[in-house]
Amino acid sequence: MGREERIVGGNPALHALLDEAGLSNAALARTVVVAGAETGIHVGTNTTSAKRMLDGSQPRWPVPKLVARVLSRHLNREVAVTECGFVDRDLSTDTFNGFGCATTIDGTIATVAELSGRDIKRRNFLLGSAFTAAAFAEPALLAVTMPPEASAAKAAGQRIGAADVEVTLNIVRQFEQLHRRFGGGVVRPRIVRFVHQQTQAMRDGSYGERVGRELSRAISQATWLAGLTSVDSGRHALGQRYYTQALNLAKQAGDNLYAANALAEMSRVTIDVGNAAGDRKTTQHHGQHATALARSALQVANGSATPAFGAWLYAMEARSLALLGDARGATESMDNAQRTFDRPGGAEPDWFGFYGDPDLLADIGQCMRDTGRPQQGLALLERAAESLPAHRITARAKTQVHIAAAQLELGEFEAAETTTATALTAIGELSSNRTIDRVKALQHRAHQHGQHPRLRDMDERITGFLAGNSRSTRDEPTST
Repeated sequence: MGREERIVGGNPALHALLDEAGLSNAALARTVVVAGAETGIHVGTNTTSAKRMLDGSQPRWPVPKLVARVLSRHLNREVAVTECGFVDRDLSTDTFNGFGCATTIDGTIATVAELSGRDIKRRNFLLGSAFTAAAFAEPALLAVTMPPEASAAKAAGQRIGAADVEVTLNIVRQFEQLHRRFGGGVVRPRIVRFVHQQTQAMRDGSYGERVGRELSRAISQATWLAGLTSVDSGRHALGQRYYTQALNLAKQAGDNLYAANALAEMSRVTIDVGNAAGDRKTTQHHGQHATALARSALQVANGSATPAFGAWLYAMEARSLALLGDARGATESMDNAQRTFDRPGGAEPDWFGFYGDPDLLADIGQCMRDTGRPQQGLALLERAAESLPAHRITARAKTQVHIAAAQLELGEFEAAETTTATALTAIGELSSNRTIDRVKALQHRAHQHGQHPRLRDMDERITGFLAGNSRSTRDEPTST
C-alpha cells in the first residue's frame, strides 16, 4: 500500500508507526472505522482526521484505542495507546466492569446498583469499551448451570410488599411501550435511574420469600430494559453489562424463562453487530457466538416456554445459523419455530406480550432471504409489514429495511431504492441505534451488488442519512 509523504513533526511516534506498518492516512482512517464497527463503536474518522492526528491533535476517545488496535494488527505486536503519541484515557484502571457474576441475589443487586449508579454519574461511563461477543460466554455458561438461590427473604430494613412489586412491574411495562414507540435514546436515562432507585430500595429493604423472588424478577426485567435501551443508544458494551446482570438475577430468582429471554436477546444483539460489521470474518465470529447463546436460551427454557416465546427462541437460533450461512440448520430451526408458535398453550408472559404473527413472519422472512430463498423471504416480510399494528413504529421501520435487503437479493434495485427512502423517512423520527445498525447492514449488502445507477442513488441516500443521524441516536461525543 502506498505511503503519503509526511513532514515529521506534531506526532512523530504515530508517523513512525504508520511508516512501519505501511499505512497511508486514508488506509488508517478506513481501518479505524472498520475496527470500531466490528465492536459496535461508530466513529467518523476520515483522511482529514488522520492528518490532524499526525499533526499532533488528540482525537476523542475511543479513537486512540482503535488506532492502537489497528496498528497492533498490522505490526503483529501489541501497540499501546501511549506508543501512538496519545494520552491513554482508558477506563480499564477502574476495577469495576459490570460483568462480575455474584453468587447471591444480594450480591447481584449490589452489582446492578453500582453499575447503574456509575452510569448516572459518569456520562461517558464505559464509552471507550468495545462490544465483545465472547464476553457473553461466561454468563451463558453460568446460566445453564446456576441453581436458584436457596432463600430470597431479607429481615432488616424498610418493608417491601406485593403492592410494591406490582407497581415496579407496571412501570417497567410503561417503559417498554415508550421504547417501542420512540426508541432507546429517549427512554434510556429514565430506565437507568429507575433501576438504580429500585436496586437501592431492595438492597436496603426487608421482604418475605415470595416477595423477594418476585421483586428480583421485576428488577431483572428493568435491568434487561436498561441493556436494551443502552444498545439502542449505541452503547453496546454498556448494554452487555446490563444484560449479564439481568440474566444473573433471573436465574438466582428461579425465573428460567426470563433468563432464557436475556440469553436470546444477547444472541440478537450479537447478530445485529455481526451484520453491521460488513466483514465476513467478523460476521462468522459473531454468528458462532450468537448460535451458542440462542441454544443456551433453549436449554435454560428446557421445554417450558409458551408458544410465542418458544417460537422466538427458535427464531433466534435460525437467524444466528443464517448469519453463519448454515441453510440446513436455519431451516430446521425455522420449522421448529413455526410448530412451536402453532401449538396450543397458555397465556404469554406479560413481558412477552408484543410478539405475534407479524414478528414471527419477519424473523422467518429474514432467515429465508439470507439462506437462498429471497422471494419467499420477501413475501413473508411484506406480510409482516402489512400486519404490524400502527403503534409498532420501530418494528415497521426495521421491517422496511429488511424488505429492501430482500429486494436487493432479487435484483429489484429500483424497488429497493424506493423502499429504502420510505424506511429512512420513518427512521428519522426515531431514536434507535439498533435501527441505524440495520441501515448500515443494508448498505453493506448493496455494495455487494455492483454499480447499478439505482444502487448508487441508494448508497448516496444512506450515506447522507447516516451522516445526519450518526450522533442523534447516541449519547456519546463526536469522534475525530
